[in-house]
Amino acid sequence: MNASRQAWHRHARILLACTLSAAALSAAWAADYPSRPVTLIVPFAAGGPTDVTARIFARAIAPELGQTVVVDNRPGAGGTLGGGQAARAAADGYTLLWGGTSTLAVAPALYASLPYDPLGSFQPVSRAVRGPLVLAVNSKLPVRTVADVVALAKARPGRLSFGSAGVGSIIHLTGELLKARAGIDMIHVPYKGNAQVLTDLTGDHLDMAFIALGHMLPHMQDGGLRPIAISSLERNPLVPDLPTLAESGYPGFESLEWFGLVAPKGVPAGVLARLNSAFRHASQQPSVRADIAKLGYMPVDETPDQFAAAAAAEGRKWKQVVTDAKISVE
Repeated sequence: MNASRQAWHRHARILLACTLSAAALSAAWAADYPSRPVTLIVPFAAGGPTDVTARIFARAIAPELGQTVVVDNRPGAGGTLGGGQAARAAADGYTLLWGGTSTLAVAPALYASLPYDPLGSFQPVSRAVRGPLVLAVNSKLPVRTVADVVALAKARPGRLSFGSAGVGSIIHLTGELLKARAGIDMIHVPYKGNAQVLTDLTGDHLDMAFIALGHMLPHMQDGGLRPIAISSLERNPLVPDLPTLAESGYPGFESLEWFGLVAPKGVPAGVLARLNSAFRHASQQPSVRADIAKLGYMPVDETPDQFAAAAAAEGRKWKQVVTDAKISVE
């Protein structure tokens, strides 16, 4: 064997040894993980859908991991403040982020600079839930179908209003998506939260809004609002008689709010596998499914790669909406 071949074999043995050592280290780390409480950063205030879904899963995965999962609310800057803090955390699996549509798909399109890279700063663990929005109008508006809404908007260009929980929120962008698909002009009225949107919608100060299904259900039952259509591709079992926008003249129209677990980039593969296993097992529990169903969400069972692909596709979709609508955030 000549010198060059001997050197090649020596390098190959070293590389194999390093690979095996890394795998052994990852497995050992996973075997001991977690040895202390895990922190789950929620980048929005307590009480909203991001927080509520995070707490459901934090309680469910704690027994699976054998450690307490502490929810740490870090609201601010449309979820980007908490996202940045999670991205800068140690890559050891003890600080995680409850990411969602806003932080992982919409924020990159809205902000010129972010304290994190949605795809480069995190490693996906598992997407947890997704849920549709309901196009609702105040009960005094003379419309009952999507076609009615579009016809009225065309008859009153720039006069009908639609509310949202803030510029760049998913319900704002869904309204913009409808405007673009239907070729209509409506006035966007941003609020500080969903509660204010619902108050003005039921109080006849706002014409319409896209509202998360879970928030809509009580108002649908008391007649305070009139539901028109739902933003998922399929009808929802909680409101089976409510048509989709896709079947109401806008094929492919879909807007879903979703949440899932991500970890800072660099977390050992064994730890990620441990988290993914615990998370997916917890998501199959009947109590968890019942809790999220009450909120209007559906469970999602995905691999990390599937989660990453879905988040990337959502990012491209909402970037196009933001660009077309010329939306900017100060």
